[in-house]
Amino acid sequence: MSPVAYRYQALKEALAAAISGRGDLRRPHALAVVSGLASNGYLASLLVSRYFRLGDAGAARKGFDAAARLPSTCSAAVAPPPKTLLYNAMLRGYLAHGLPRMAVGVFAEMGACPPDRHTYHLAVEACARASEFEVGRRVGADAAAKGFASDLLVATALIGMHAEDGDIGAARVVFDEMPRRDAVAWNAVIAGYARGGNLSEAVELFIRMRSVDGVLPTEATLVSLVSGYASFGSSKGHGMMHAIVIKYGFQLNLFVCNALLDLYVAFGCLRESVMLFRQMAVKDSVTWSAMIGGLVRNGRPDSALKLFHWMLSNSTILVTRSILLNVIMACADLGEWREGRWVEERYVCCNSFEFKKDPSVVTALIYMYAKCGILDSSISLIYRVGEVRDDVIAWNAMIKGFGEFGLVEKAVGFVVEMQKIGVDPDAITYLEIIPMISSIPSLKTGMEMHAQIVRRGFLNERAIANSLISMYGRCGSLKHSIEVFSMIADKDVISWTSMMQVYAWNGHGNEVVKLYEMMKAETEPNHYTFLAVLSACKNTGLVDEGMNLIKCMQEQCGLKPAIEHISCIVDILCRAGRLTDAYHLIKYNSSEHINNEILWGTLLSASHSCGDLVIGEAAAKHLLSLDPENRVNSKMLADIYVLLGRRDDADHLLRVSMSRGLDLRPGCSWTEGV
Repeated sequence: MSPVAYRYQALKEALAAAISGRGDLRRPHALAVVSGLASNGYLASLLVSRYFRLGDAGAARKGFDAAARLPSTCSAAVAPPPKTLLYNAMLRGYLAHGLPRMAVGVFAEMGACPPDRHTYHLAVEACARASEFEVGRRVGADAAAKGFASDLLVATALIGMHAEDGDIGAARVVFDEMPRRDAVAWNAVIAGYARGGNLSEAVELFIRMRSVDGVLPTEATLVSLVSGYASFGSSKGHGMMHAIVIKYGFQLNLFVCNALLDLYVAFGCLRESVMLFRQMAVKDSVTWSAMIGGLVRNGRPDSALKLFHWMLSNSTILVTRSILLNVIMACADLGEWREGRWVEERYVCCNSFEFKKDPSVVTALIYMYAKCGILDSSISLIYRVGEVRDDVIAWNAMIKGFGEFGLVEKAVGFVVEMQKIGVDPDAITYLEIIPMISSIPSLKTGMEMHAQIVRRGFLNERAIANSLISMYGRCGSLKHSIEVFSMIADKDVISWTSMMQVYAWNGHGNEVVKLYEMMKAETEPNHYTFLAVLSACKNTGLVDEGMNLIKCMQEQCGLKPAIEHISCIVDILCRAGRLTDAYHLIKYNSSEHINNEILWGTLLSASHSCGDLVIGEAAAKHLLSLDPENRVNSKMLADIYVLLGRRDDADHLLRVSMSRGLDLRPGCSWTEGV
């Protein structure tokens, strides 16, 4: 090495050490400028990285701009290095600071500076985070043209970007063309399939990653799989997921267990959720939030509040936004506004907490007070806190709370009030208020709200139009329901079903059946569609049509009838006097129906009305087998024996019932008054 090159290298190393140290950055930065080394790609990248680590993105950008626009100045004996490192440092810094769009802009500024594998990797990741998918595809094409398409880093970033865009096909093409795949690449494609709801493919890839490439699953693999099942899986999948977690030894991993907890909560498996929660040796704020929120969402807000207070007394976990929101919702569900006020005073009003002006927390409090009927507190919050006064989400929360408390007129008034202060209603506002008007019901108020919807251009929102159909039906205006239905250009299953329900409410069973036939040419019916049509058949005595519908539901649409569907058919058959058919339908359909007391009770009542004591005896016996301790069931069966002339059987049943402590004397006979 020549003396000039040696001195240059020594100075560069000294400056690099000074920049990377913990001291003041201004002095080495000034020395770099004075010595002409501030434009050196290596030193400039160190300066940019250090400024980002110090949290000063503005200074990093100034240093980058100064270095990027100057040519590298060094002795002729030393070749000027490319500034790729500088651009990579800038990309990495912006990504670390949550500024992906700025990073995309930096990549576009590179010009003649040649990107390397790290540049393409960072640029693609920036495009994915900024949702600049079209730009990301162009970056990927450029990387392929420069020979980086099969690079592990670049290809993995491309898989993640395509998956984020919902284009799992493009992600799979990149994955399949990779000559070598590590756990990160496998995780990226598995996560893409899981997020998109294609769980079977995600599981198949999970199985293949070890058998094909010998890659063991990681924490990220299992979190992706379990989270996918929580969002898109069936209730039968949670046991399999937990078994896989145990098989691969991640049952003590905090992040995997948190995902499992979310899975159990999502399917309402509170017993399993509590067991897992208790078994977790380490819990973070996410764990506590998932458990508290799970209890709230599954109808146990009282338990959620108890768990919250236990956490405060027995752990060092800090209260996070997520925990706070779940606790406020628990207070709203319980009507415990005093508890909610305590939470507000302790965690929101105090200046030491960051939630004082947090829009999501304040909005939750507004909803809680409104739902609990503490109207002044709700109104005061929305006007007092500037962060939510002009926020339509906060107004929607207050409107929803007032409606749920039963003050529909007040809720409607706030839709007008918010517009007076310059807050425009959105689609959610109308989706909240229209069902409230249905509950009054008030045709005049409904038409006024409809006029607002038309004026603001929301009538093209199909969900709003569907809601208007039901609202007019509840208000007794079949004509207006038909008009709204006719105006929907692209009707979905809810549109058709809503119109069918309105016809059924107005006693037009034949119109419901006609509409159902028209609908089949446009879209597939669902459970609610069949329930609407069956209800219409029940109310108008269309027996054959109802029987054909239940057959179509099972054989053509592949839908399993629920109790509500079978109940309609049983009712139709009983009204037509076809009790034997109703009996066989219940008896030989499924165990769920055989063990349903409502169905047998319907059949028993019909037997009484029709005088069919044989079917009545069978129904009463079955009811008694389902609930042997039910005094009414025993009394009804004894009465049937009396009517059949089987006094000995009646006396025997009464003696057995009395021996079990069932006093049948106060019971009312089903034959009284006959």
